[in-house]
Amino acid sequence: MVGRRWVLLRHAPARSRDFASWPDDRERPLKTNGRKEFVDAARGLAELLERQGSCATSPLARARETASILGSVWTPADRAVGWAELEPDASLEALFLRARTAKGRGDLVLVGHEPLLSRFVGYCLSGEGLSVLKFSKGGAVALDFPGPLRPGGGRLLWALTRGQLRRVRGKRPLRAPKPRKARRRPTGRGKGARVSHR
Repeated sequence: MVGRRWVLLRHAPARSRDFASWPDDRERPLKTNGRKEFVDAARGLAELLERQGSCATSPLARARETASILGSVWTPADRAVGWAELEPDASLEALFLRARTAKGRGDLVLVGHEPLLSRFVGYCLSGEGLSVLKFSKGGAVALDFPGPLRPGGGRLLWALTRGQLRRVRGKRPLRAPKPRKARRRPTGRGKGARVSHR
């Protein structure tokens, strides 16, 4: 039985680093137009998420703001909890353990940063912290675990950029494909059997 989906979300476009404005880079906020762009993306993402769920976010301002925007259209994110394991320099092992032991039902949305998120996807899929894809700002990736919940046991369901999420609105939710039944092939015996020349 497949357990909870993990939906990894990179924060929306943030302001450029500026020591004069934000001596502590942790407090650097989203761009004004970045917030506006992500509103539609958040609506699209909300259509792909289950109604029940929970959300955790990096404590950094740009991630908290992203979770807050998502919370305006997906209620569980309105109660997002800050995890130190989602900070940019966190360890993959610590993040996996925290996510694996997270309580709740429905989708688990994790709002964080690059390159941690792309390495975390690799860790979930292969057991190694290799970046197998790159998150765009405001982009999201969904994973599930068909078998044991362990590093390397994950399966990639979908990966969407911020722009793609904005176009999701009104579309059917993306789910894992159902396994297809194997079709019986002719054995070459009996009436009507055809010979394959491939």
